[in-house]
Amino acid sequence: MAYDHQRILSLLTDSLKAEATDILLKVPGRPMFRSADRLIPTPYPELTPADTQRAAQELLGLAMREAPLARIRELEFSFGVNRLGRFRVHLYRQRGSIAIVIHRMALSPPSLQDLQAPELVSRLAWSQPGIVLVTGRRARLGLLAALTDAYNRGYPGHLVSIEDPMEYLHQDIRAAISQREVSVDTDSYRSGLLAARRENPDGVVIHDLPDAETAELALRMAESGCRVIASISGCQMTEVTRWFTRMFPEYRESEMATRLSEVLTAVISETDGKIKILPTSEAIRGAILRHMPLPLTRAA
Repeated sequence: MAYDHQRILSLLTDSLKAEATDILLKVPGRPMFRSADRLIPTPYPELTPADTQRAAQELLGLAMREAPLARIRELEFSFGVNRLGRFRVHLYRQRGSIAIVIHRMALSPPSLQDLQAPELVSRLAWSQPGIVLVTGRRARLGLLAALTDAYNRGYPGHLVSIEDPMEYLHQDIRAAISQREVSVDTDSYRSGLLAARRENPDGVVIHDLPDAETAELALRMAESGCRVIASISGCQMTEVTRWFTRMFPEYRESEMATRLSEVLTAVISETDGKIKILPTSEAIRGAILRHMPLPLTRAA
């Protein structure tokens, strides 16, 4: 049986019943569910290259996307299905055929309490205009979702979140949350930020700062009185402000350091499941202006 639209929906439904977090489609072998950190074979027939090719086409259709599968080596996208939830798909090639991992997104984001974050985090992030820089690795996406959730529960404003990929779904509680996924709802982080300036947000969450132009747009929004949380992945907490300024040409680094020092509210870091926060102080501002690592004496 071909992996047509109906079979893909059946596979997603069965994964939900099995409380699986992921579905793995790989030649050769049967589709497998990941449940409780174990891969479990399903009763579905063994996969052929034609099966995973067809499944990839159907999944792209659910995401309302087109892609030249013959030339794709890796591709990531997401989609939602009514009553089933939202899923993130990663396509990749192995042994010349397409393989697929389908991840079922959590229907609700974690809270800062779930992450055992210091109580100061939400207040520093949202109580005043400015920019908060967040750093860490994959788990920082849960932290960004928890910060969004804290705004949603505590502030009656409009928050725009620009994400790639979308990991969690936020239902409006006190705030209006606009989630925009790169390549689905907006072309890039840059275009999403340019549009956000016309969407009258009270706050913006940017899941990545990929280049100098995006970083400067985030800084401008903070300078204009918006609350901005921006993520820079992979760097140490003490180095995040230097990473920010080094996105720019050398002749602009001092200018950007000065501007950042004037609007930076805090640095938040996720490392090995532990969340630390470094509020801005005169010592922090001095380190930014001197292009030095940030002192950790006030990290909570």
